[in-house]
Amino acid sequence: MPRFRKGRAVRLTRHAIAIPGHAVHGDTWPAWVGAGQRRRQDPLVRAACAAVERLLAQGSALPPDTAVVTATAYGAVESTFRFAQSIAGYGDAGASPTPFTTSVHNSCAGALGEFLHLHGPSTTVSQGGISTIAALRWATLMLAAGRAPAVLLVAGERHNDWSRTVVGTLSQTVWPIGDGVVACLIEPDDGPGRELRLGAHPAPLQLDGGTPDPGDEQLLASSADGRTRRSAPVHLGAWWPTATLAALDWTTDGAVALVEAEAGRVEQAWLGPLTA
Repeated sequence: MPRFRKGRAVRLTRHAIAIPGHAVHGDTWPAWVGAGQRRRQDPLVRAACAAVERLLAQGSALPPDTAVVTATAYGAVESTFRFAQSIAGYGDAGASPTPFTTSVHNSCAGALGEFLHLHGPSTTVSQGGISTIAALRWATLMLAAGRAPAVLLVAGERHNDWSRTVVGTLSQTVWPIGDGVVACLIEPDDGPGRELRLGAHPAPLQLDGGTPDPGDEQLLASSADGRTRRSAPVHLGAWWPTATLAALDWTTDGAVALVEAEAGRVEQAWLGPLTA
């Protein structure tokens, strides 16, 4: 039997971002990350901690059974790069275990759960340009099943110089290759925040992730269908696959349609008006 009451409504109650150029480089480590743990963490984890620290400042501590879901297309790039370099330089037997432990895709979610002493379900979704909505779906399923009292969702990317160059070359995007992290808290039942629904629902504003793929970009443009469109890379001045919620103006009162596209597939979600 579920340990938590199932609520029909689901809502985003907190929202915070950490984007390079917006203080993430200058952020000190949060007090809840020990000095010994900081040395081993990937830059993606550090950016995630900066976003989560800002989210925690907006309210009380998270319940111990809070679930954690991260959405990332590229994962821990720097740690993966360092691990691959150690193999290239010293062979399989000389591969460094230090970057390997933080290179696995779920390392960011695991680190956040460890740092914050959270014991709820934890996972990572990696579905390219539709990763954020996939993570929102996972969060609503956890709450609907009564598996957790709340879900901490963290979506983002953190490049190094090598990956930024490779992604820019392969994608041929007209936007700079950027990175950043957004953190959201998702809770059940009615109350302050924005109601979250999956699927298409009427809204005056469409917020989408943008995409360098011409076909998917056309799908995003046509999905607006009379709505005002805000494309994340246009709003942020850079593109990364999980940037949709990073471009959300939390203070906007009206409802917002979230739209993402990847390989001809369109996913949608809806955020209701902000309520106090």
